[in-house]
Amino acid sequence: MRVLYGLDEYQPPQNGSSIALGFFDGVHLGHRAVIGGCVRDRGALKSVVLTFAQSPAKALGRPAPPLLSSNGRKAELIGALGADELIFADFAAVKDMSPEKFVEEILYERLNAKRVTCGFNYRFGKGGAGDTAALEALCGARGIKVCVTQPVYCGKEQVSSSLIRARIAAGEIERANEMLGYRYAIGGEIGGGNHIGTMMGFPTVNIPIGDGLTVPRCGVYASDITIGGVRYKGATDIGVHPTVGENEKPLCETFLLDFAGGDLYGKKAVCELTSFVREERRFGSKEELAAQIKKDCEMISKLNR
Repeated sequence: MRVLYGLDEYQPPQNGSSIALGFFDGVHLGHRAVIGGCVRDRGALKSVVLTFAQSPAKALGRPAPPLLSSNGRKAELIGALGADELIFADFAAVKDMSPEKFVEEILYERLNAKRVTCGFNYRFGKGGAGDTAALEALCGARGIKVCVTQPVYCGKEQVSSSLIRARIAAGEIERANEMLGYRYAIGGEIGGGNHIGTMMGFPTVNIPIGDGLTVPRCGVYASDITIGGVRYKGATDIGVHPTVGENEKPLCETFLLDFAGGDLYGKKAVCELTSFVREERRFGSKEELAAQIKKDCEMISKLNR
């Protein structure tokens, strides 16, 4: 998949494009239904996902919820769904367009759209003035077919980014993962820590939690962590370390259950959270904490069999 930064970089084919519209934070099951509808045209039409590098709310100066995915992670997830191209458009360039102008200048003229797919609650144009009915009418007048996907349910719950954020914040990671369609992950470059885990016999891999991302409930999780293409089972702590000196913000630290040893600093890692084991709490001593970590690892080893 080719990733573009700006609408001017896209060169539409003569036979036209199939466009998926949305912000797609998290690329959850609902988003996958939208993108899947676009990708199904692959071959007949170039499949293109049109999104934004910055959340529209933040770009407008409004309070924005934490994100479920970085732009890099979003690109990986969308690429895995089979899209031909992903465009991170500049929201500032389109935010003041009327619905009519957006359809005419962006979809029709700039992208040569022949088919457009969006979610049932999609809004567009200045102030979100356009809804799916307006999109169908404006596109239909220009020969563009519109496919509106219906809500996707996980059990009795309608899948949404806001609900997934709430599940993650509550430590209900297994439920969140069901709605995402994959495991929620924290990724980045392995950094140095305070080596307290090493002194207690549990050296950890430290991955920073990106600014603006949804932070899971503080506690211990079973996890799978991939480093340099190698996958390990892990016991991951998301927290501020109240027993050994409280941090200003939560950290992601993982003890690798099946690691043979070696230097991992500076390598890229992706830590996927699989289940919540226990909440973070303050212990009376480092020795008490070390004993609990040993129990956590034993429990996680059984979960991962």
